[in-house]
Amino acid sequence: MHYTERMGRVIAVTNLKGGIGKTTTVVNLSAGLALKGARVLLVDVDPQGNLSMALGVSARRTLYNVLVEDAQVADCITSARPNLDLLAADAALLVAQPELAQRPNWSRLVEQAIRPVRSAYDFIIIDCGGSLTVLNLNALHAASDIVVPTTVEPFSLKGLSMLVEQLVRVKGSASSLRAIVPTLYDPRTRQAVELLDQLRATYGNLITEPIRVNVRLSEASAQGQTIYEFDPRSRGAADYARLVEQLSAWWAFTVPTPIVAATESDPTPATPAQTPPEHARPVVAGIGSPETLTCPHCGKGLQRATVAGYRVTYCNQCHYRRQELISGPRR
Repeated sequence: MHYTERMGRVIAVTNLKGGIGKTTTVVNLSAGLALKGARVLLVDVDPQGNLSMALGVSARRTLYNVLVEDAQVADCITSARPNLDLLAADAALLVAQPELAQRPNWSRLVEQAIRPVRSAYDFIIIDCGGSLTVLNLNALHAASDIVVPTTVEPFSLKGLSMLVEQLVRVKGSASSLRAIVPTLYDPRTRQAVELLDQLRATYGNLITEPIRVNVRLSEASAQGQTIYEFDPRSRGAADYARLVEQLSAWWAFTVPTPIVAATESDPTPATPAQTPPEHARPVVAGIGSPETLTCPHCGKGLQRATVAGYRVTYCNQCHYRRQELISGPRR
């Protein structure tokens, strides 16, 4: 693995409540940043290991090997997509946490573990579980930025205020809270609209544009695909593409080609105004020419999607995947 001279921004995506679209946000935020040309590492500290399933990845080695067996972190990273890597989790982390809690400087173990590879990435995004476990506290200590997805409902808003209190206890202040992402938002209900207004009145510019309810998001995760691969014309793809652009602007990460997703009013995805520079182009994955209509691995019909200026060709049967710039493959 080649390391460049930069230091990745470490972002913990967390909420004390489960079922609020946290892992979905991690997957589609990171995939969107990768499509923009950012080098992204995902770190899963939740023993459920949902990131692996949501990305359709099977990891041979995990964070457990790094923290418990002292394996080199670079040897435990799995490539998930072009520009997108994963340090996965598994159930072994669950029984390891009492042991980890007995170590000196136990709250800095994840920070120390990822330090050797920080210079290889623009963003290191940590997917946290739904409670303040040893590893979730580690994630908060390691993070320079906290992103909090929250559903727009009364119980979730109460949980959000509790999380802010915990951030103050753990980090000394809530200044690391960079964004609150309303998820599962249904603009047809008066309660959702009123609660979103309440969120904006309380937290101001920390509130991003909401992610609307869209069944295609959960369907994408079940298939091990990002929403840009599964259904780039969906509301979910449009909303997460918008979130990527919004957070990229906040983090001052820019490349010449913005993410553009189809919307209901304009169903034709736009093409980029200009080709990204060489460092911002994803590697072309897979084999075969762009005109191939059948999968070179299993012979089934290929599906195509266009998102963020890239043409994605993939097989639902064997998960073969090829990605290329619309203007042509990388030279």
